[in-house]
Amino acid sequence: MENIENAKKVSLGCVLCLLIFLAGSCIYVGSYDMQAKYEKIVHLAMPLSPCSGFETQSHNGSITINGDDVADCNVTATIVARAGNDEEALELADQTQVWFERVGEKLALKIKIPEPLVNRSVSVSLDCLVPKQVDLKLASHNGAIKITNITGEIDATTHNGKVTANQVTGAARLQTHNGGIVCEEISGDAQLNTHNGSVKVDYSEAAGPVCDISIVTHNGSIELTAPRSYSGQIEALTHNGSIHTDLPITLKGEVSKNKITGTIGDGQGKLYLETHNGSIRLR
Repeated sequence: MENIENAKKVSLGCVLCLLIFLAGSCIYVGSYDMQAKYEKIVHLAMPLSPCSGFETQSHNGSITINGDDVADCNVTATIVARAGNDEEALELADQTQVWFERVGEKLALKIKIPEPLVNRSVSVSLDCLVPKQVDLKLASHNGAIKITNITGEIDATTHNGKVTANQVTGAARLQTHNGGIVCEEISGDAQLNTHNGSVKVDYSEAAGPVCDISIVTHNGSIELTAPRSYSGQIEALTHNGSIHTDLPITLKGEVSKNKITGTIGDGQGKLYLETHNGSIRLR
């Protein structure tokens, strides 16, 4: 019995030591050890022909794109480094590289962050002015994406962040996992996907009556103002929510408050709307 009791004491002592060790380790993990912050601004410019392409990828940081009648790509990169002290934060920011690279006829903005990032962090947010006719390919893991006044095709993806597109006339493929999607004054085909977030889309009055639109979210509502005199085959469904439409739809198949299929106008385009938890509003 004495041996058993001693074994219990030893085991209990080991557990307590392990808990103390783990608790102590937490002091060196996360924001507690990143008290110092250093911010650095980098300006870059490179010729970029209209009707070409621009692409970039940032792991942590927002991406803002504005189109205009220009012949260059002008970038302001905001580097924010966090570390245990001022000297280390400054060094981390200085070691972060941002540069242009030609990829065929496209221009790519590259970002390289020093590794490993143990108890340190770096974010790089981009503010870009580009020719409005360019095609865009954008990606961020943690950060919002905002695009304004672009006539080319757009492919934009972020994992955590909101995606916004204003005055976009080309085809747009916008995706986020955690965040909403907002499109205003758009005119072209749209493929919009988010897992956690609502989607709100307003088509321009100048948009043509025929285009393909697909909007899918898992948790969130969908609100769509379609092009004037829109024509398309429609399928709209929600698992937990209702569907409301102001557009005249020639219904087909079984009709319920959770699903409608049918035709709007001549049915030349395609309209697919789906949410798991949320309502759908079509105007």
